[in-house]
Amino acid sequence: MVHKIIQITGRDSPSKDRKLKQSDEKNFAEILADQKKEMNVKLSGHAQERLKQQNITITPYDLNRINDAAKMAESKGAKESLMLLRDLALVVNISNRTIITAVDKERQKDKIFTNIDSTIIL
Repeated sequence: MVHKIIQITGRDSPSKDRKLKQSDEKNFAEILADQKKEMNVKLSGHAQERLKQQNITITPYDLNRINDAAKMAESKGAKESLMLLRDLALVVNISNRTIITAVDKERQKDKIFTNIDSTIIL
């Protein structure tokens, strides 16, 4: 069995290492961005409690619609969106794909939602 030992010498080897590292970092950033795009919407503890109190069920079909809407909102630069689903108002943090709160029509007293930058009608 013969083993070859290759030694890299010369001035250009550090720059090759830098290019490789930059390429690896770019690939990691792209992979992270792709994973973020595929991330599904989740419910915050507060939203779970609200839904339970109001006896509201969000179906897997609804979650898929919310997730698709979150992806679209993100592509438009939205950060916090009000999503209207039937008689339900949801405030969704787009960047971390979290439903922050849920309010049914009966409890929408003031009908004012603050700290949002977009509205999506589902």
